[in-house]
Amino acid sequence: MKKIIFFLLISIVMHTVAIAQPNPERRPPPPPPRENQRERQRNDRRDEDDRRGPRMEERLRPEQKEKIELFKIQFITKNLELTTTEAEAFWPVYEAHKKMIQDIIKTKMNDEILLQESMLDARKKYRADLLPVLKTDERVNKALRVEREFLYKMRHEVSKRRGWEQ
Repeated sequence: MKKIIFFLLISIVMHTVAIAQPNPERRPPPPPPRENQRERQRNDRRDEDDRRGPRMEERLRPEQKEKIELFKIQFITKNLELTTTEAEAFWPVYEAHKKMIQDIIKTKMNDEILLQESMLDARKKYRADLLPVLKTDERVNKALRVEREFLYKMRHEVSKRRGWEQ
């Protein structure tokens, strides 16, 4: 009698274990490894960036560009405290520097070291050209910083309007 009960218990346990094993045909495929999934997401984002098209400056309407340019002129003039005679001398120097920077970016984009050297040379030339206009080294240094401050302010405003700011 003990043998029969023992045999029945063993057979029930083995039957239960056999049924509990998943069927390979019904099992869903395992998820891809996380690294591959992350890499795929990065590649998808890069593809989206490529499909986005032109940079923000190129997507702006002419009236938007004009507004930004007027705001920039006002911001720089106010921060540097330019008089009318200084402003008349400053803006041609500023525009020449801006054009030089754009040309450097277009021509030397593929060589990072050459690009940075050219940018530094352009900033040194800009500094030398500003010194007769602004008269003091302190004001020249402030002029070199003011555009970066303007770009920071613009980025901050854009992020705030898009709801990215916390």
